[in-house]
Amino acid sequence: MELKKDKNTHWFGHYSKMEIRKFPFVYLIVALPVLQIAIFFFYVNFSAIAMAFQDVEGNWSFDSIQRVFYAFRDKQDSMNFNPWEMLQKSLISWGLVNIVCNLICIMTTYILTKHMIFSKAFRLIYHLPGLVGSVIMCIVMKEMYAPNGIVTNLVQSVGVDLPVLAQHNGLLGANETAFRTLMIQQFIFTIGGGGMIMAGAFMKIPEEIFESARIEGCGFFRETFQIALPCVWPTFSTLLIFSLCGILTADYGAYLYSDGTGKNGMVSVGYYLYRYQVSISQVPDATYLYGYVSAFGLLITLVTLPIVLISRKLLAKFQDNVEF
Repeated sequence: MELKKDKNTHWFGHYSKMEIRKFPFVYLIVALPVLQIAIFFFYVNFSAIAMAFQDVEGNWSFDSIQRVFYAFRDKQDSMNFNPWEMLQKSLISWGLVNIVCNLICIMTTYILTKHMIFSKAFRLIYHLPGLVGSVIMCIVMKEMYAPNGIVTNLVQSVGVDLPVLAQHNGLLGANETAFRTLMIQQFIFTIGGGGMIMAGAFMKIPEEIFESARIEGCGFFRETFQIALPCVWPTFSTLLIFSLCGILTADYGAYLYSDGTGKNGMVSVGYYLYRYQVSISQVPDATYLYGYVSAFGLLITLVTLPIVLISRKLLAKFQDNVEF
């Protein structure tokens, strides 16, 4: 169909004069996001990368990169932190959430999308913990893990033999129980508070697909993982790719629950980098050590980027997009 030009309308390329008048308004709308990206992404990241290749006097140097490799080799950095311990705790936290919890979360979320009695009420209760702020949740849970807290008393009442320090200082007061307690908490809250996006994707699947599957004798697990999950695969793979971006920096509230000290093994990579910067600020004439933090972050990026890109390719080939 040929577009007829009005005799009172002047055309510039593919746009009419009336359309061009709207351009300044559109440019003003997008100006702020572009400015934010330019300052807080490109400028900040390029400045941080540059710091990783500078010495004390600001000259080109690989000293910071070498200090990172030496810290991993010696299992100790200049601030007496063990980067391997931080990395191990972050990987355990990521694996628990994205491997174990996600499998259970998919099933429970899918069940709650079904039209059954009290399904909407259960869905609200199911997702409610995820709406509570992390700081508020931390304050509440620390009281429950206290020596006379509800959780501590419940654990002792079922016959669990707690270490002496845990009995006197609470579940977060001993090396043997602190990290395990937070992992169990993360396991429960991830299952209960996650899945809101997946629930919306499941609810868009036509019910006729499941009715025909039931006629063919399809059970619950086949219905969940061979029908429902492939139908929402683009949503699930996108969430998984985003989670892979933080595979080496996963955190479980180590800073909040340890009061910023990392006591009793409550550490992570995120805590490590933050605590390292705090330690630098407390040492006179040690600002050059910020290059170590930048180099550490650069190393994490170089390791994470291939993982994300390869996973994206594999997930795209694993299952074709389903349209309905």
